[in-house]
Amino acid sequence: MKQIVDKPSPVTGGVLELCSKPATVEFRGESIPYEKLFYHCVDSDLSFGDDELETANLKRIYDTYRRRHGIPTAEELRRMRERYGIPSGAMSVILGLGENQYGLYEDGTVPTLSVGKLLALAASPAIMARMLQYARGAFSDKQYSKYYKAIASSMHPARYGVERIGVQDYGVYPSFPPSRIVIRDAVTSSKKIPYNK
Repeated sequence: MKQIVDKPSPVTGGVLELCSKPATVEFRGESIPYEKLFYHCVDSDLSFGDDELETANLKRIYDTYRRRHGIPTAEELRRMRERYGIPSGAMSVILGLGENQYGLYEDGTVPTLSVGKLLALAASPAIMARMLQYARGAFSDKQYSKYYKAIASSMHPARYGVERIGVQDYGVYPSFPPSRIVIRDAVTSSKKIPYNK
């Protein structure tokens, strides 16, 4: 790949190209192939990079490693948390991670393989609800109800809107989905029906 860059070469002031070439790097004991980005000064025939390209190359390496092992990308983790409507600090607590660790993964830190599998599992609302149940003691009743409702709503967001949920409805370690959640069928009617029917 070669593409003329809209800025002069810092070496000669002439034409600068953005190029890429196949490369391999060792990351966590594995050989990771990727397309390495670099600048090429046409007049001097010198090749070099900068901090921006280094960041882009690291992202390519990390994303290849993530795909190889089924680990969600930083963008996927952010979208997952936003779908659940849960702050990153609370996500860290629910998943049993270190304080604010989930936020670091959203910012691009690559998790270990075991944590990566945990994060992939958390994409399932049913599994996420169970993890929240296990972390019940870390939250107030209000927080717990809010997070549980958000997770339940994410299971069928196009069809159902959860109207009412409270801690008293499902206890500390319930089955999922709770039997006493009342929902509104947004497709067929506004009649209230039990969630589990």
